[in-house]
Amino acid sequence: MHRSIATAGLLFLCLAPDLSWAEKVTLTLRNGDSLHGELIERNPDNGTTVLNHPQLGRLELTADQLKPAATKRLWASSVSAGVIGNEKDGDNSLSISFSGKTRYEDEQQKLSLSGSFNASKSKDSGEPISIDTEKGSAELRYDKPIAANLDLFALSNYQYNGTNDSGVNTVLGNIGVAFPLLKSEKTALTISIGPSLQWSGGGISCGSDAVCGNSYGGATLSADLSWKPWPSLQFGLQNQFTTVWATEVQPSNTLTAEVRYYPAENSKLFTTLRVQSIYQSINTPELNNTITAQVGADF
Repeated sequence: MHRSIATAGLLFLCLAPDLSWAEKVTLTLRNGDSLHGELIERNPDNGTTVLNHPQLGRLELTADQLKPAATKRLWASSVSAGVIGNEKDGDNSLSISFSGKTRYEDEQQKLSLSGSFNASKSKDSGEPISIDTEKGSAELRYDKPIAANLDLFALSNYQYNGTNDSGVNTVLGNIGVAFPLLKSEKTALTISIGPSLQWSGGGISCGSDAVCGNSYGGATLSADLSWKPWPSLQFGLQNQFTTVWATEVQPSNTLTAEVRYYPAENSKLFTTLRVQSIYQSINTPELNNTITAQVGADF
């Protein structure tokens, strides 16, 4: 059942390009006037932009007619955190979460580093403290464009779950090719595929688990979709599906969905709701879900 859900989530992302729509954009002329319509084409070779205007029809604008775009920042980073506490009749609970991401991109390469940590504990009156959640993750990825809509990439991913009986630590190494299928001001979709190597170990039951503590080869297919329909709202969806060959085929899937809301168009502050579902067939337990609400800032 869990494998079907994980595969269905990835298939939806892979089919996303077939569900694409014309992007609505606003172009600013050098005299300050604005044109609204559907973007047909951007030609980087001669600098022309083709727009379908609702009243004027098809317009082909040169770079000299348009106001130069603001210089793109090479580095973009964000951090967010959340705290929830509760106390009633001697029973108390506390949950904390943190996530951060930084990204560098120029015409020759892309580098991204992200990490997150979630922990929650509770204590009933007269009882010892119970650790309900203790998990974290970190990922480093490097992309090198080699052709139009084709990149080479390498990534290293680490996942930690302190409450697992086996598979407390999971490390994944993955290389391959990436296909940036969509890339616009509002929408971006990248599909990546390639061979991978996964190791999982740690936990009180690891010594009696036949696959715990060993490394296995396999393959990974991932998809990364971002969509910003309005300046104040941003959606993100990432799915990473891995299959390794252990004593039998062992699949795993990590699905992360995030919604960000910015209170003003140029605000650096935001609130975010993040949902993550991790399925690891070689770990015990196999399924772990987390929902966090946070506030953060871009810089």
